[in-house]
Amino acid sequence: MKKTTYLMALCFAIYSFSYAQYTAVPDTNFEQQLINAGIDTNPILDGQVLTAAANAHSVTLNISNKGITDLTGIEAFTNIPGLIISWNTGITSLDLSNCTALQVVRGIGCSGLTSINVSDLINLTEINFRNSALTSLDVSSNAALETLIIRNNYISSLDLSQNSALTFVDVKTNHLTFLDMRNGNNANVIPVGTDPAIPGFNSDFNPGLECILIDDINTPVISSWIIASNSCFCEDLGVCLTISVAEVKNLSYNMYPNPTNDYLYISSKTNNSSINIYNITGKMVLSKTLAQGENIINVSNLASGIYLTRFASNNQVDTKKLIIQ
Repeated sequence: MKKTTYLMALCFAIYSFSYAQYTAVPDTNFEQQLINAGIDTNPILDGQVLTAAANAHSVTLNISNKGITDLTGIEAFTNIPGLIISWNTGITSLDLSNCTALQVVRGIGCSGLTSINVSDLINLTEINFRNSALTSLDVSSNAALETLIIRNNYISSLDLSQNSALTFVDVKTNHLTFLDMRNGNNANVIPVGTDPAIPGFNSDFNPGLECILIDDINTPVISSWIIASNSCFCEDLGVCLTISVAEVKNLSYNMYPNPTNDYLYISSKTNNSSINIYNITGKMVLSKTLAQGENIINVSNLASGIYLTRFASNNQVDTKKLIIQ
């Protein structure tokens, strides 16, 4: 009899352990919000939440401006469609890769947040981390992404070529030097000004972003895109790479005057060199072979605006900005 009782007790203990597992929630402010929402049914802060309760939560979790610094435990919320953590300035990193039902994630004003992991979130349609501190962002696995707002961050490179559903892109005021928008959906980006609440496309105030890769420079909607004065559109990666390494090339060229409205004087110390001039959409509008010494090029037929001049000699290239008045 005692043996039978012992075995029953042991089975009950194993059963209870199997169905009452907990997920650690070390941040007391985070746990308090889970208690307030009725997700954590234990009113005493004990650094954990019932895993099954977190798994079962299937509505948007809004924990904005609650002084949270650590979101450990969020990995158990596998069925939430939305997460809003705005103005929790102490959070420095965020891994959402286990929250596979996420459609919307917002972290506006998370000024301490430098990294987020949104890999394999195939249902994610909106990312909004405006006014945060992100230094990088990988959205290559977020095929359903429609809205990307990361204005005022510190991102230097952004590849959006896998995001064929994108219609809103706001990357204004970052440290971008590379932006690939060749995702086959440029024509469907909402034109800027259609709705004041819609960012359309805005990459202004990225002084290092000289070239933006796009599907087709003849796409009408790109004329409404807001870009920095030194930026241009290109379809070809080779041209963009040429622009990005211009400052490290040391070619013997001198171009003057700049700005100009009629003639451009180019002094070259090399033979077999050339110059190509591109307008802001990336279209080549003039091409000339240069001789060693002084060269004079008539640019009076070019419309007023900003152009890029690409010099080439042997295996070296150099790109400079040209202003036609």
